[in-house]
Amino acid sequence: MSDSSWEAGARRTTKDGCLLALSPEPVMTGERAVDVNTWIRRKTDGWLDLQHGNLLFGAEFSLMFFSLSLLSIGFLGFGLMFAVGRDHLGNWDWEAPLFVLVGNLLISLPWGLYMHFLGNKAVKETPPVRVNRQRREVAIARLTGGEVYKPLFWSINTGLIAYIVVILTIGFLFSAVTQENASDEYRSMLVTWGLSILGVEILLIGTYLFFALRLKKKHDPKLVYEIYPWEKLVAYIETRQDIGPSLMATHTVLTLAIPKPDDPESALAAASINVGHETAGLAQWECIRQFMENGPEACPDPKEDETLAHYKAKCRQARKDLSLLPWLGKKVGDWFFQRYLAHIITERRIKTLALKSLPEELKAWSAPLPKEQWAKPTEALQNLNQQLARAYERGLKFTQMGPVSEWQAGREEKQQQKRGKGRFRA
Repeated sequence: MSDSSWEAGARRTTKDGCLLALSPEPVMTGERAVDVNTWIRRKTDGWLDLQHGNLLFGAEFSLMFFSLSLLSIGFLGFGLMFAVGRDHLGNWDWEAPLFVLVGNLLISLPWGLYMHFLGNKAVKETPPVRVNRQRREVAIARLTGGEVYKPLFWSINTGLIAYIVVILTIGFLFSAVTQENASDEYRSMLVTWGLSILGVEILLIGTYLFFALRLKKKHDPKLVYEIYPWEKLVAYIETRQDIGPSLMATHTVLTLAIPKPDDPESALAAASINVGHETAGLAQWECIRQFMENGPEACPDPKEDETLAHYKAKCRQARKDLSLLPWLGKKVGDWFFQRYLAHIITERRIKTLALKSLPEELKAWSAPLPKEQWAKPTEALQNLNQQLARAYERGLKFTQMGPVSEWQAGREEKQQQKRGKGRFRA
């Protein structure tokens, strides 16, 4: 945003709502630092990572298909087998469990794996915003290199058609194997044709995926990080109203943006998070500002809700607090969503997968510096924060004070008037 009209404390009306500017000049707002929306993902002495997303829910949703498979095999497959009972020779009929097992391998397993890899893809494609307090700089990711590359025939419909064709071929092969009234020669012919068709389908689909994925990886936009001075970063809280056919909803978003050098009204790179309310947005902003100005001790730690240690502690506490039946109900829910394994997957995504795709330049930029090389805040920002601290002690509110420059001008005018009155009395 242009320097003349964009400063901390200023409000700007937009088409769908209004904005409250927080920076350039990231001044203190007087709010308590609270990670309301779990935006803080990793914190060290030198840098802080901001990355949103409910990773635990995605892991539980994909593992739910595994539980559904076990339940269907147990109740439908073996339940039908035990319900039918043994034949006249005393043998069990294993067709029902085998049929349900093959069905789960063809349906539940692919969908579970699809959801799992979709979650991994989402983690890789939502890189964190990193603020470096030693350099007093901010790194925000953006994609460069044009539009997303789409290989020939690359669409959800194409993949769904290929998936259905493969399932039908496997179903044909399974029915050929289980035919009882056909001759051995006819059954062998059907199996041979089924295996041949399935082999050709797998070869064609595998070859297509092999080249399509490599072309997509080669031509897709590349992830780069833009590094910008902390005190010049554009930050604001936007409150807008979205009106639908029968519903009006209010959304409040905290945004960090790096303006384009040739167009200050547009962002070169930006990151946003839904905060729900302006006060919550100020508390979320204070987490970042407190880390940069006062160190990691002044900033909340990343929440441990998605860690395995927190899950184990919560289970131990639930065993103490709950009676037998509610505790058994909780354990059934934990098993159905495979929460133990889901926490392991989530921890891996947070600690390993999310950092694996970061460029080497960002890792070098994040390396700790000797203390004598740390960047210092400007004297103007320090003086302004001292003045605001005294104003907040007198009961003033950041959201009601208006732009910082106008507030400072009014404050200096009042001080001059007081000094003038003092000289007149003298």
